[in-house]
Amino acid sequence: MFERIEEIIEHYGREHLLSGNVFISKEGKEIFSQSYGQASMQLNVPNGIDTKFHIASVTKMFIAAAALKLYEQGRIDLDQHPGAYVEKFKGLHPDITIHHLLSHSSGMQDIYAVPDLRLEMSRWKAENRDFIDYLLQLEQQFRPGERWAYSSTGFIMLGYILEALTGMRYEEVLDAWFFSPLQMRSTGLDHPRHINPGRAYGHTLENGTLRNADNDKLSDVDAPGELFSTVRDLDRWCEALFSGELLKQETMERMFTPYYATSFDPDLGYGYGWFLRPDVRLIGGGTPGFRSEIWHDPAHGLRVIMLWNYEKVDSHQLFHRIRPVLLEC
Repeated sequence: MFERIEEIIEHYGREHLLSGNVFISKEGKEIFSQSYGQASMQLNVPNGIDTKFHIASVTKMFIAAAALKLYEQGRIDLDQHPGAYVEKFKGLHPDITIHHLLSHSSGMQDIYAVPDLRLEMSRWKAENRDFIDYLLQLEQQFRPGERWAYSSTGFIMLGYILEALTGMRYEEVLDAWFFSPLQMRSTGLDHPRHINPGRAYGHTLENGTLRNADNDKLSDVDAPGELFSTVRDLDRWCEALFSGELLKQETMERMFTPYYATSFDPDLGYGYGWFLRPDVRLIGGGTPGFRSEIWHDPAHGLRVIMLWNYEKVDSHQLFHRIRPVLLEC
């Protein structure tokens, strides 16, 4: 089977540039892992299985799990207004709840949809203004709970709520509750300008020329942000999460209940941090230079993790080419 999967990926690689890592496990055991391309194209440094990648919105599964851990501890009410936990959030729409933040149903504008966001953040930083104040002035696009619309804004706010309720920095909460106990030593808050040995550069294609990509548009903002990780660390996390090691069964059911159909696919639901189909759970992320994807097939005990440092890789197409082979075994 290893050879068949490798052949499918290499065939895709002959059609499209590949740069990143693929890791596949079944029933908790590794059945395929392979690295492709360069961690740094300009320095000709190859990707290795322990290369670190910016994981973009895959970060949301950690934030959702941390919020649900607070729920288990009785420190947060999912039906409560965010202003009950962070004073400034009292300025949000009065009907918004923690549930809405977790399920992308708050109606708040997605900060990444703001035109010229990088310039906006530069101005805000130069004026030494509070980032929370910027979030609060974003447009309320529909009544909370009315429908689903992807909004990273809500998950950033959840990061601030984690800090308020624990008295720790956002990254310290995730490390204390998840990364250190699970020995996820290659996962943490990504500061692209910091020296982080083993972290890949992101690459893009402009006018037919490969280039180093820009950093994430919020990478210079001092706020709960996106993480870096490796395929092995993410598989370790998935094993702990799906086996019930981190959250109670009742809490897991809340995470994986499809509360809303997504706006781009009526057959795809959304729970807390995860996209959901009857046969698969998935989460993905993208930012300049990087793509990250995780698929979990509970019935067959399969997990597929792809981390790419070339943003043009179509992970979904590649997954659908691989999946029939995985289901045969």
